[in-house]
Amino acid sequence: MAGKLKGEIVTPAMRNEGEKMTVAELMHYNFDKIFIELDPGKREAMMRNAYTEDCVWIHPGGRLVGIAAVNEAASEIRKHIPEYRYAVVGDIHTMHNVGICRWGSGLPGQPFRYTGTDVLEERDGRVAVFYTFIDSGTPPVSSTE
Repeated sequence: MAGKLKGEIVTPAMRNEGEKMTVAELMHYNFDKIFIELDPGKREAMMRNAYTEDCVWIHPGGRLVGIAAVNEAASEIRKHIPEYRYAVVGDIHTMHNVGICRWGSGLPGQPFRYTGTDVLEERDGRVAVFYTFIDSGTPPVSSTE
């Protein structure tokens, strides 16, 4: 079954006990909460609620396995560009347990500095695998560029 979703961010805390996030909800949560969190401890706690322990993130810089590795990479990103935000552009398209969406990143209220596409595979209501493709622009090394 295929679908698309725009709208409100659903977090694990908003779910009824035992209720799982959908693929689209996981994607929003990833962009709007996890990858903008500056505190690594808070981010890891969110990831433990939304990612499988053996999650995999494949991106232009390589392949990371496990929550600790993904959290460390997210910490590096946030260290260099703490004020950048991500925005889903258009709809999130889903099919079975996989979702795809386009996104942009940059300073709030300004044109995107870079854009990309993410593909996320869900397992048991959590992020199991996600791919990040950077398709235009270059992620900055620091926000002062």
